[in-house]
Amino acid sequence: MMLLPLIAIIGCGSEPKENKYDKASARILEALEEKYGEKFEMDKIGGAFGTVNSNTIKAIVRPKKDSRIMVEVEITKDLKDVYDKYLNETVARSNEQPIEELAKQIWPDARVALTNDTVWTYPTQSDTSMSYEEFVKLYPTNWQLVFVYINTSKYVDIKGELNEDAELKKYKQFKELLVNNKYIRSSVGIDYLSEDAYLRIDEILNTHAVPGIVFTKEEEVDTKVNYLTQVGFHILEQGELKETDEEIKEYFKIWSEKRNDYFDDKKREE
Repeated sequence: MMLLPLIAIIGCGSEPKENKYDKASARILEALEEKYGEKFEMDKIGGAFGTVNSNTIKAIVRPKKDSRIMVEVEITKDLKDVYDKYLNETVARSNEQPIEELAKQIWPDARVALTNDTVWTYPTQSDTSMSYEEFVKLYPTNWQLVFVYINTSKYVDIKGELNEDAELKKYKQFKELLVNNKYIRSSVGIDYLSEDAYLRIDEILNTHAVPGIVFTKEEEVDTKVNYLTQVGFHILEQGELKETDEEIKEYFKIWSEKRNDYFDDKKREE
């Protein structure tokens, strides 16, 4: 007989999850508008990602002026403190065109997308006009993630093979351009796309700031062939490459079968 009142008391003391999330959402949007002077909208709240501690609620928001951008946010469960990575994205957006212009000096058809990964750190500054050089000084753990998308067909021979030495030389030229423009601590990915994927970049950019999010999901869910080769390297603090030539060339071997299958299928279709 004593259990029913006890259960009733416990039940009355717990707040429904919907109410908790509604209050957290409202506080997050209010705090971000106060910090940046612009409006945001909630994309989703709750989930497994997060970096502060287990006493936070995680969320993804989008700035209303550019809903393509997804921003990680956390709020403490007492709704007092809000942490966000919006500055990561505004700094990235302001550097996309300059870096794309550098990439086009190497690959004329290059398209570039950026983001910044401050790992466990949530930036506290609100100056969205901040340069990358200033940003990386304030947040030295940051990696600028540079995604360069190119049409594979323009860089292969009639057998569908890439000239490894020629491409490696291009990576080093691009690295020098980035370093000369103070883009250190950059993790660079050169994504060689299928022709269909490359031609859809503009369409995807209407809804996503980083096309690779869509390309990867399509390959996982729809089994589309988007990536034919992906090569990556890191530019460290002093402007040197982290990887050796041999380590970079290994990517060509890893992707050779998929690349060759794609061009074999294209030949059969012709």
